[in-house]
Amino acid sequence: MTAPQGPPPALTAPAPPGYPANSRYAGVPTVTRTLADGRTVTFLRARIVPRPEAFATMSEHTVAPHDRLDTLAATYHGDSELWWRIADANAAVDPDDLLAAGTRIRIGHPEGLPGVPL
Repeated sequence: MTAPQGPPPALTAPAPPGYPANSRYAGVPTVTRTLADGRTVTFLRARIVPRPEAFATMSEHTVAPHDRLDTLAATYHGDSELWWRIADANAAVDPDDLLAAGTRIRIGHPEGLPGVPL
């Protein structure tokens, strides 16, 4: 793999609207790069995943055989699309790794809520 050519990417505004507030990409800034052929490409910067200790434990859950992260998120966070918060609170690179029956997982409050460390 070769290093990208040209000046470093320019940081622009936060991610364009179209990412709902419950998206893990909401608020992630974009980067714009002009390619050698003149085309401009805009993409999302890498999302920085908070350290698991940044989440206050709201509850713990022992995974049952047919549990899914979206249904657990609906149960604990009131929104099935917040499954990624459970993955973040458990430092899961692959969210499916959390779903082995009998696994005990943390359900955390997201960083920045009152009482949760920053």
